[in-house]
Amino acid sequence: MITPENFRDVLILLGFENIGNVFEKYFRDVDAYLRVDFDKEELKYPEDKGLKINERQICTFKANENFVVFECVSRLLEKGYKPQHIELEPRWQVGHGASGGRADILIRDNDRKSLLIIECKTWGDEFDNAWKDTLTGKGQLFTYAHQERSTQYLCLYASGLEDGVLKYTSYIIALRDNDDILRRKAAENLPTYRDADSAKALYEAWKRTYESDYATRGIFEPDIQPYQIPSCAT
Repeated sequence: MITPENFRDVLILLGFENIGNVFEKYFRDVDAYLRVDFDKEELKYPEDKGLKINERQICTFKANENFVVFECVSRLLEKGYKPQHIELEPRWQVGHGASGGRADILIRDNDRKSLLIIECKTWGDEFDNAWKDTLTGKGQLFTYAHQERSTQYLCLYASGLEDGVLKYTSYIIALRDNDDILRRKAAENLPTYRDADSAKALYEAWKRTYESDYATRGIFEPDIQPYQIPSCAT
């Protein structure tokens, strides 16, 4: 797990440089900085380059999950995702003022449509329990996707420091219908993503039609280009 006590070690592994209690990294390909101020216990994102933050609490040291979000954004910028396409803590409203949930990271494409929603969890039990909830339809990922219907991919993500090694894991769900599968299963009259009109319907399409299929690679690996997530990965 990433904590305030080992966060400096994580930043060094990510290639940050420090002057006193401020750590900084410049991402040349997207012309943006990430900074951490340990005196103020503040996480600084490139809002000057268009990255959008909806809830300021994500910029503090108050929750270990915030470190995972910061580490994940570092990977995204390193990969080449533009800061103006990244939004943190997007919130949606449903019904009469009821909360539609708040995701961690939303990535838009060049047309400003939702491409990918990432939910970040701390390493270990929190991630494992969140995935169990996703498998049983109790998680929030499909709720987020229903609010942003152009979303093509969902990702449950975690990172942690173990024995001096920075590790991450990502479970990726593709929300695009596979016509070959639909033709093969046409007689079963199974639900599709394109016809889903609720978070539950999206989940049912994933579970019944696509047999809860997911990938464990496809976003952060060296051979994957930004904005080009494979529909199926191994």
